[in-house]
Amino acid sequence: MHHLITKIGKGQRGVRDLTWDEAKEALQLMMEGKTTGHQVGAFLMAMRIKLEAVSELAAFAAATRNYMAPLSTPGDWNVVDVPAYGEKHNTIHMCLAAAILATAAGARICVHSIEHPSSASDLSRVLGSLGIPTNFQGQDLTDALRDLGFVYLDMALYHPPLARFLELRDELGAQNLFHQVARLLNPTRARSQVIGVAHPPYLEKIPEAVSILGGHRLLVFQGVEGFPELSISAPALIRELRDDRVVPVHLKPQDFQLPLGSFQNMAIPKPSPTVSLPEQEASLITKILHNQIKGRLRDWAIYNAAMFLYAAGETQSIATAVPLAQQTLESGVAAQKLNELAKVAFAPANVSPVKKVVHA
Repeated sequence: MHHLITKIGKGQRGVRDLTWDEAKEALQLMMEGKTTGHQVGAFLMAMRIKLEAVSELAAFAAATRNYMAPLSTPGDWNVVDVPAYGEKHNTIHMCLAAAILATAAGARICVHSIEHPSSASDLSRVLGSLGIPTNFQGQDLTDALRDLGFVYLDMALYHPPLARFLELRDELGAQNLFHQVARLLNPTRARSQVIGVAHPPYLEKIPEAVSILGGHRLLVFQGVEGFPELSISAPALIRELRDDRVVPVHLKPQDFQLPLGSFQNMAIPKPSPTVSLPEQEASLITKILHNQIKGRLRDWAIYNAAMFLYAAGETQSIATAVPLAQQTLESGVAAQKLNELAKVAFAPANVSPVKKVVHA
């Protein structure tokens, strides 16, 4: 590992990118516990300063996939992969409400993330407050995706080695390359991916990496707090990968007769001495999906649901997806879907031992 750290940690003048094989070697050494904690920390921080090259991102993701079999889903399901690895500090998890709304309108969506114990409210706890299972694994997850259209995959259950490196975020004080790997992992090998990033350089790198990994369709953008959420308060620049071409797409809410809001419209509820933040978020999401909230929060949900519906191939454009999302709310179908999801309960499955599945 020493020679790989040296190569990427020589400073601006001496730094060099790793080759494909070197990136795979580094990933394998870390995954298989053949490095010290100091070496892991040094490598991750050196890579964060250097920033991963496109080929490095693709190699890291490809090697990570070798340690866990994909969750097989038929191609005609048109599943949308939605990795949620941002850090919420100021806004609610609107991607969750939007994903459920899009599912009610016909999409199939797999959201995956990891619990953040240091966060006042993370995605898994909001789901728990809604009564939606967070422990799907293996065939149970595939069956739920088929029958319900929406599933949450806990990365700690699906890929424990990757989860351990994601959990270093609190110890290192920053996200690391494994957060980008998790965004690229696509556990169900969905034909469509929606990825939100926090840092602009990844807008250019992620589409190329997805293409190298064999991805078919992608929407990537600088999301709200790094989440796969379009902002209701600002224009968005999306990079769309489709038919092996990357096209820039400029969007703003007004394009779809949705008034521009403010950042405050997306803010988390004020702290309550009697109700936890996840419970407050769950209450808001429930009211949105039951069409009991008007204004910017509702618009924000519709805006993002329309994006998911477009990604799923349910409509030919985001513009035509907006009225579909609105109708799904107004008809009560979204509320029915939320109730359906909350009625499902699976006992936690045993976590399979980690093993390398195939050598790439």
